[in-house]
Amino acid sequence: MRLSELWRITTFRLAGLYGLVFVVGMVALLGMIYLQSAVYLTRRVDGILNTEADALAQSPRVELTQRIGEALALNGDQTNVFAVFSARGRWIAGNLHTPPARLKLDSRPIEAPPTSDFPAYARLIGRRLPSGEALVVGRDVSQLREMRSIIASALVWSGVAAVFIIFGLAVILSVGPLRRLRGLQIASEEIAAGDLKRRMPTSQRHDELDMFAGTVNTMMDEVERLMLEVRGVTETIAHDLRTPLTRARAQLHRLEQAERPDPSEFGRVIGEIDVVLERFRALLRISELEARDRHAGFAPTDLGMIAGQVVELYQPLAEAGGVRLAAAPGPATVIDADPKLLFEAISNLVDNAIKFSGEGGVVQVRLGEDPARPRIIVQDNGPGVAEDERASVLQRFYRSEGNRMIPGSGLGLSIVAAIVRLHRFELSLQDANPGLMAVIDCRPPSLSR
Repeated sequence: MRLSELWRITTFRLAGLYGLVFVVGMVALLGMIYLQSAVYLTRRVDGILNTEADALAQSPRVELTQRIGEALALNGDQTNVFAVFSARGRWIAGNLHTPPARLKLDSRPIEAPPTSDFPAYARLIGRRLPSGEALVVGRDVSQLREMRSIIASALVWSGVAAVFIIFGLAVILSVGPLRRLRGLQIASEEIAAGDLKRRMPTSQRHDELDMFAGTVNTMMDEVERLMLEVRGVTETIAHDLRTPLTRARAQLHRLEQAERPDPSEFGRVIGEIDVVLERFRALLRISELEARDRHAGFAPTDLGMIAGQVVELYQPLAEAGGVRLAAAPGPATVIDADPKLLFEAISNLVDNAIKFSGEGGVVQVRLGEDPARPRIIVQDNGPGVAEDERASVLQRFYRSEGNRMIPGSGLGLSIVAAIVRLHRFELSLQDANPGLMAVIDCRPPSLSR
């Protein structure tokens, strides 16, 4: 596992970003504590030094030496500094024999390093006496410096520890997503190599990776379905279209050999070619519906009006075939759809119902009773479709063994399915006892779950 791989993981980068914010905040907090503590303690020491220096500076000159000696005896000459120097810098009294070069009289205190006179860091302040002599007062600040060092060390080491902990947590949190990403990469490579049944692995976390994998799997289901349909169409074309083309060729061959061709033979040849062209037109229609994102024609559509128009159009055909076609009244239902495509889909369902019901059959077109669940139902009392064939009849060119003698291309329901998918509706074939009931569920996808 390389750092470059980890850096590409969003979890790692987010953990690093949040960790950086935490470290910066912690450093700022400890830094503020350090500054406030150091400034406060330094001011306390400076205040004590100023008080002592002012008190000694106001003492009579004859008592100053005595008071310095008493102060050293009382406080100890290893923790406090008291000294008096002449105007030329010569030592007069106290435990500091050489004045620091950086010390300025009547100015701010300074911090002096250890010397042979005072073996510790000292905070010193100087006062010019009325006699012209210099008074130096100081105090050991080793503890103050140790406290500063402790806070500074805590600041540095806590920052370093926080960085390592955050980096470790970021790595730990990123290992799982990285492994899952590798699994997704392997799956995608296998899919790209031609294994269309392979799917992206998912987990029980239902996080963004699972959402992505689910979306890709849904897409692959559709791709696999389309590829199977393409394969099925190719095989079906090889079988179903070969028959009319072979007959047309045989008829043309007979016409070529005949001395006086029968004009009716030309009509039969044209009829065979028309069958082929009709099937190709249906295939192109399905491809157009599936390949084009034609939502420009979508508008509020009255389902009852569309159903009535279809029944009115097919009424003569139904009467000619001895089939009773009726439209049952239903609640006013308006949906967002392409009225022309929806008309075509219902027309194909009604055409199939009339064709397979036969003489004496009954076909009914009605709407669902619940306006909140708009549905179009086309029901007949014909032979119906076996339950194990209901998914197959939606495929192109599929025709059950019992219906092969009935004229048709086997593409009508495929066109209906393509229109339904374009609208993101749902098409289901149900048993009507007797007959078949085709139901188009027109609910929006967000409400149909």
